[in-house]
Amino acid sequence: MTLVEHDLLPALGMTNTFLNVPESRMADYAQGYDSDDSLSRLTPGVIWAEAYGIRTTAADLIRYVQVNMGERPIDATWQRAVTATHTGFFTAGPMTQDAAWEQYAYPVSRRTLLAGNSPKMAFEPNAVTEHRPPMPPRGDVWINKTGSTRGFSAYVAFVPARRIGVVVLANKSCSSADRIKVAYAIMQALEGRPR
Repeated sequence: MTLVEHDLLPALGMTNTFLNVPESRMADYAQGYDSDDSLSRLTPGVIWAEAYGIRTTAADLIRYVQVNMGERPIDATWQRAVTATHTGFFTAGPMTQDAAWEQYAYPVSRRTLLAGNSPKMAFEPNAVTEHRPPMPPRGDVWINKTGSTRGFSAYVAFVPARRIGVVVLANKSCSSADRIKVAYAIMQALEGRPR
């Protein structure tokens, strides 16, 4: 946790992102609502910090997307580490599992994204193919990640070659499918805008 909070997050310029929200920032910490509309906040558990414990802002998460696309300058060593998280190790159905992300050949349909981020993909056994050697990072892919804890939901997606990305954050439990549909519509609109 010390490495993340004191080295990694500052190196990425993520000054409003925490594993442990400081008391002085608790007023900024959104109230979450679970699927029953009960008040909820992150509950630490086994490997909570490593798996689901980060609290951030939309601005910091957009900055992280920009770093992942090489749009925000950071130290070259940190940039190599970030880019290495786009290395593909296994493919299951339409999705390739990277070191930290999941990726899809671009362009990609909404149906394909919904299938790759479905409960079936997350909770059931799926046939996989290992990439030997691993697939090097590419720009012509849709890279994404869903995330949620009780009371909060997130979805991040970006296409490095197109220089577009989106962050969806909600202080409510909502399905991955709903988050993906919203993000896909936004990305389609961004794809059509002049750059």
